[in-house]
Amino acid sequence: MKHLTLIRHAKSSWNNPSLTDFDRPLNKRGIHDAPRVGTAIEQAGISFDRVLCSDARRARQTLSLISQGVTIDEGVIEYRHDMYGASADHLLSCVAGQPDTVSRIALVGHNPGMEDLANRLASEVVGAMSTGNVVQIVFDCESWSDLSALAGNLTLIIRPRNL
Repeated sequence: MKHLTLIRHAKSSWNNPSLTDFDRPLNKRGIHDAPRVGTAIEQAGISFDRVLCSDARRARQTLSLISQGVTIDEGVIEYRHDMYGASADHLLSCVAGQPDTVSRIALVGHNPGMEDLANRLASEVVGAMSTGNVVQIVFDCESWSDLSALAGNLTLIIRPRNL
């Protein structure tokens, strides 16, 4: 079994027009929501063997704040520039390249790639992935490279507005 958890970064700020998109931080709502999302992940019993996170500021901040609610070993986190604004195809290739000894992967990134990937891989429609949303999809397979040919079981959706 392979468990893939997709986490869209929390709500970000547009208050400083001098910042590049890459450097935008979370806004107050994002800072408030992310630890609550982490707690919901913890309460759902989800853990991660590997976390692949966009190196954009808002994605890094989201992961840091989520870690206040759920224990994530720093040694399993990999910050990747290629995940910033990545397409669903690229995100899938990031996952497919992981060793099969890893069973639980989280991706922390951006739309539209995260939403497109969730809707492509889940056996049912996930719909919109607003900021801070979490989707977990479980696959009955042994290799991450098999994901593109499978429909996974949607086991969890966390939406900050519902917490």
